[in-house]
Amino acid sequence: MTEFLDTFRGSVNTWECDEVGHMNVQFYVARASDAAFYLRHALGLSPSRIRAEGRAMVALEEHIRFHRELRAGDIMNMRSRPVELREKTMVSFHELFNSASGETSATVVALSGHFDLEARKLIPWDDEAHAAAAPFLGPLPAHAEPRSVPREKRLPAMRLEDAGDFIEIYRGAVMPWECDDFGHMNSRFYMARFSDGAGHLWQAIGFDKRAMMAKRRGTVVLEIRLNYLREVRSGTMLVAKSTLTRVEGKTLTFVHYLFDAETGEAVATGEVIAIMLDLDARKSVAFTDEERDRLMPHVRALA
Repeated sequence: MTEFLDTFRGSVNTWECDEVGHMNVQFYVARASDAAFYLRHALGLSPSRIRAEGRAMVALEEHIRFHRELRAGDIMNMRSRPVELREKTMVSFHELFNSASGETSATVVALSGHFDLEARKLIPWDDEAHAAAAPFLGPLPAHAEPRSVPREKRLPAMRLEDAGDFIEIYRGAVMPWECDDFGHMNSRFYMARFSDGAGHLWQAIGFDKRAMMAKRRGTVVLEIRLNYLREVRSGTMLVAKSTLTRVEGKTLTFVHYLFDAETGEAVATGEVIAIMLDLDARKSVAFTDEERDRLMPHVRALA
């Protein structure tokens, strides 16, 4: 059996949980970001070598499936391995477990690039990296394969001025503490913009959060693909705009675009599958006919 790398071990803090009572999606992205340190170290990119040689790994895409909830106080661990080393990029697999139960909480399939920190561009992997990756290379497990959101695909190109009828869910700026030692915003904080803005999105499509909580109903993400399109530095002004693209069965499909407010360029996108959750039974619930009628006018087809 192909060997896995132990890449994270920790626990869920109360402040990492949202109003639905489980660890917020941005912290799953954060755990994958933590795991990447140990994965790239195994490929010869130790912290000291990154500093000495000016090359690193950067996230280009993450496809995440959320399998089971993690709650405050749960202990967790992650294992990782490369799936495929290409000329300048790598596909890797991360699996986050509830350490007490042994159950899979989330799977992450990441596309990363070998990055020249001075030239700010992707560069080929060397023979040493290929040799270091070889003992760990293995296929993607079936339970990590996409279900409703394809991986290694991008949403249509769009600028801020093209998203006029989308719902604005976030407006703010990048703080220095959100940036990593590579000089750009860490992947967790891209996801944070979409997650923190979700309440505005639900409100705009007719689902008041207070009323939903009174009915003991919440919203959860089942699957998401994040595409990182451009680097974002400290001080950048950001605007996130979103729309509903599909209502099917118990699921909704949303798309998110994160824009540089100064240039109008898209810096990241997200395609999301979400459901409504019964907060007591912790099970998905169907939309009523009234709710479905409320949703349909907000569905937008992408070009």
